[in-house]
Amino acid sequence: MKRILLFLMFLILGNLDADQRVYAQSVKSLYLSPESTKVVGRLLPTSEVSIIKKSGNRVLLSISGYIIKNTDNAIYFLAGKRILTAGLVKNSGAKFKIISSMKDKTTDTVYQKITTELWSDEENLISDLESIYKRANELYSTNCSSCHSAHNPKEYKANQWPSVIKSMIGRTGLSKDEGYLIIEYMQKHANDIK
Repeated sequence: MKRILLFLMFLILGNLDADQRVYAQSVKSLYLSPESTKVVGRLLPTSEVSIIKKSGNRVLLSISGYIIKNTDNAIYFLAGKRILTAGLVKNSGAKFKIISSMKDKTTDTVYQKITTELWSDEENLISDLESIYKRANELYSTNCSSCHSAHNPKEYKANQWPSVIKSMIGRTGLSKDEGYLIIEYMQKHANDIK
């Protein structure tokens, strides 16, 4: 009986380590294998992933989201919302497991809920999403209120925020990666996201 209990405890603890949910703090390069130097995509800040295993300084990530049917270069956070989780190069070689399909009633676009597994460097992945949101909000408040009062995230819809931020970011000292972080934060706090 003790052996069975020890085995079950070991199995449970092993599975907890193998499926660690974390969030990207910054834009992260994605690869097909742990030793590859060829970038096949980019994971966007605030994106949730699960760490499956580690090899050297690389981690195998399980990435979930939505793709538009027959389009394999963008993984979205939600169906019908252009909130990128990851952008992939054309013909990236990423393999998608299709979980379900749905048709957007407004646009007739077919979205497929998927998961895929890709490798990335292990740094800048943390379990505290709120600290990433706090940093994004601080960057936004500091840099996007010098010319006018800062817009409330609820002022625009998720699909509108990228254009709004990109139209103003050139007037700030923000890096491209910081811009992506702010866009993700504003989109995920927009008035049409619950």
